[in-house]
This record gives sequence, C-alpha cells and structure tokens, in this order.
Amino acid sequence: MITPKKSILFHRWYHGYTGGHQKVCDYLHHIQSTGLYDVNLWLENKAKTQTGLFSNLAGIKQVENYDPRDFDYIFLAGLDWNAYLPFKDNNQPVINLIQHVRHGNPKHPLFDFLQHRAIRICVSDAVKDAISPYANGPCFTIKMGHQFAKLKMPKNNDLYILGTKQPEMANEIGSWAENKGFSVITHSRPVERDLVYQSMAKSRVTIALPNKTEGFYLPGIEAMALSDWVVVPDCIANREYASNGANITLCEHSIEACKVSISKVFGELSFTRRMFFKYKGLQRVKSYDLSKERICVTSLMKDIDQIW
Repeated sequence: MITPKKSILFHRWYHGYTGGHQKVCDYLHHIQSTGLYDVNLWLENKAKTQTGLFSNLAGIKQVENYDPRDFDYIFLAGLDWNAYLPFKDNNQPVINLIQHVRHGNPKHPLFDFLQHRAIRICVSDAVKDAISPYANGPCFTIKMGHQFAKLKMPKNNDLYILGTKQPEMANEIGSWAENKGFSVITHSRPVERDLVYQSMAKSRVTIALPNKTEGFYLPGIEAMALSDWVVVPDCIANREYASNGANITLCEHSIEACKVSISKVFGELSFTRRMFFKYKGLQRVKSYDLSKERICVTSLMKDIDQIW
C-alpha cells in the first residue's frame, strides 16, 4: 500500500535577491527531493535581480492564494509569520528557518515571532545561541550548505569591494584604494550574482562588507573560494568559517580597520603564502557543501512528526 504524501506550504515575498532568499529556495529543493511531500509555494516576485530564482521549480506547485489551512506542514522564514498568523492552528506543525542573530534581539520586530511554537532550524550555532533562550519549541542547527561558483579567471584586478550592504563604507574604501594605486572594482548597489562571482574570481583580494550582525554571511566564504584572499569585518556569525589558518582576515567593523587589513594583505603576504592559505581555505569551503545540508534536512523532515 502506497502511503499518501503529506503537503507542505512555503511563503515568499521576493522583492530583491539576498542570501536569505537563496537559502529558502535551497530548502524547497531539499524537501522536494525527499519524495515524501507535496511541496507548494506561494510567491510574490518583484525582484529586479536574479528574477528567475524561483522559476522552473520542478515538482513544486505554485499556489495563487495563500491559505495554509489545507496543508499538513507550514514552512516560514523571516517575516513570513505575518502572512501565517491570521490562519494559525496550534496543531499544525510549523518549520521556521532562522537565518540571522537579530531574531534573538528583544528590540527587533522578528523577536516577537519566537513566542509562537515552531520547529526552528538555525543556519549556524551563533543563530541558535541567540534565539534558544526565547524560542517556543525545539531548535536545531543545520550547517549552512552552498553551491559554490567554480570560476577560474586571470587575477588582473587588485581589489574587489562588495558593499551593497554598506555603500558609503564601500565607496570610501574604494577611493582610498585607488589613491594608493590599486586597481579596484566596487559594487555599492545590487548587481547580478554572476557579476559578483566574476569580480571575486578576477581579483587578488576581496573585501566583503556585511551588516554589523549577520546569521552567516555567505559572501565571505564565497570569496575564500574565488579570490586569493578576503577581508571581512566581524559580524559574529562569520567567525564560524574565519578562524586562523585560511585565506581570510577578520577585522573590526570600521573603515580604518578595513584599510589596515587590506594594506597588510598586500604588503606582508607573499604570493606563495597567500596560495598556501588559499589551499587551506578551499578545504574549509568544501565542508559547506550543499549536499551535506540536504542530508541533514532530509533526516530532520523524516522525523518531523515525532519532533513536533
């Protein structure tokens, strides 16, 4: 006898590409790949970059109206709670993906959602530590996985600055670096992801500028894979992959600290030494393979009723 599949409903306002949207998309694919669930998505797509992220989702049904009452499980991330709460059913299992330490800040609007029972999946231990004292329901860490770009390009640019989250900081560092004689590519406004990857791949050093706190901050580790070296201000969660022994410098979250770190990389690290640490960095990158994340998500979903 064939056991009927249970249904799960995702919700997504997609108004501009972020790593958070990418991760929700990954989870759509992870859960659909189990073959155990009918996966459904309500989507509002108004993004101006990476507009096709949620297109051509094989095996995933897109629903026109968001009504979670007819589904066995609900998947929420970020502000998706606002759409779900008018329909909230205490007997309906909710899977809540948490991607930022700010959820654990009592002064942040996201904090209030922690009072509602859910099975919470955190993208890092830093996130789990931030929310666990306040969360209603079990919390799990599933280590971030990612499909890293594989690009090999001549390193004909000195410095790439990814500053879409800190545009003023990016532009000031860019002007300083150009005055120092470095060749510089600066992105202080959102651009297509492929252009970001190409810029990392052709640059000897990338400086990626996060918010002061993040849940993981993916560009830091992406740059470890594509550039010779990366400088990233400390945003708490990036400490997970930025320990000593790899091609990354973690600095204070200030313009002056960024300048000092960039100068040290170019002034003190020989090509041979950079390549030695790049090799170490690539080993660290491999530990964040997307297939490993899928295995963990699949295992959790098989036990979801017992956990709830």
